Amino acid sequence: MMNHWMILFLFLLSFQSKGQQKPIVPEVSIEYRVNDTLEIQVNLIQDQKTSAYYYHTFLATDICNDKVCLPIQVELFWNLMGEYDHFSIPQGQVFTKFDHQYFDQTDYDLLQEILLDTLSPIRDYAVEEFLDKKEQKYSVELDAITRPTLKVFSNVTVPGALYTVYALWHIVNGNIKQLIRNQLDVVYKQHQFADFFATSNNASYQEYYLEKLTGDQVVAAEPILVRLLFSHDDYIPHYAWRKLGAAYYADPERYNNLLKDLEKLKPHLQLVVLRSLSRPNLRTKEILMDKAQSKTLLQNQKELIYKLLNYEK
Repeated sequence: MMNHWMILFLFLLSFQSKGQQKPIVPEVSIEYRVNDTLEIQVNLIQDQKTSAYYYHTFLATDICNDKVCLPIQVELFWNLMGEYDHFSIPQGQVFTKFDHQYFDQTDYDLLQEILLDTLSPIRDYAVEEFLDKKEQKYSVELDAITRPTLKVFSNVTVPGALYTVYALWHIVNGNIKQLIRNQLDVVYKQHQFADFFATSNNASYQEYYLEKLTGDQVVAAEPILVRLLFSHDDYIPHYAWRKLGAAYYADPERYNNLLKDLEKLKPHLQLVVLRSLSRPNLRTKEILMDKAQSKTLLQNQKELIYKLLNYEK
């Protein structure tokens, strides 16, 4: 449960302004209540450089309760599934840690790694539980004493920036995920995100696309479905293969091009493909005879090829 320290840190995040150089889709905006004292606006935007869509908010805040770090400015981004994606520091701005030391690139990389970790201990502990109450650390900038982070928790925060990391983690991994996910069905249709999801490298997007693909859309979507057979995810290629359906498996004019790239499929999908195909034509057999000579195929795959060559189904 969030305690008075967490409420204080998040209350400090009350100042916000628009992010820079990001065209906002104004009709999609979410009021995100972080707690009883803080509510921020999260907007759907499209990144001008990559054309990717994100939910975005900009925060400018004095985040440290003991003033040992300077105020921060940061842009936060979530994907369309509601998962935290990345942060961006506006040009000319910098994060600081204990005694106003600047973050270096290693610190930023570690912060990103921590924010992506939805199972971080930050989820379950109050911030003061991370502090070593037996030790003291002197701040030259403030001429004051503060508490260091317990060594056992040193790997769950950026050294010297516990308050910053703790508050940001709870913001990006709070109930914003569910709020964004609740919008997805409507946003997906209104903004015609089918192609964006289908061509993304994000397996969650690919899965959502396949879930929403209806039977009467399969033929038109066949090139996309074939491309998804080569997804790096373990599950998506099987899902796409099932969507293609029996009509595809029985038409060599449609599946012959796929057979040319058989070795590029994941090994377990190669077996599924070879077991499913039927009615091979002359061109199919030419392709399969060539594949049978390959040293990269396993013996059970070659046995299936020989059955197809003799059309034993």
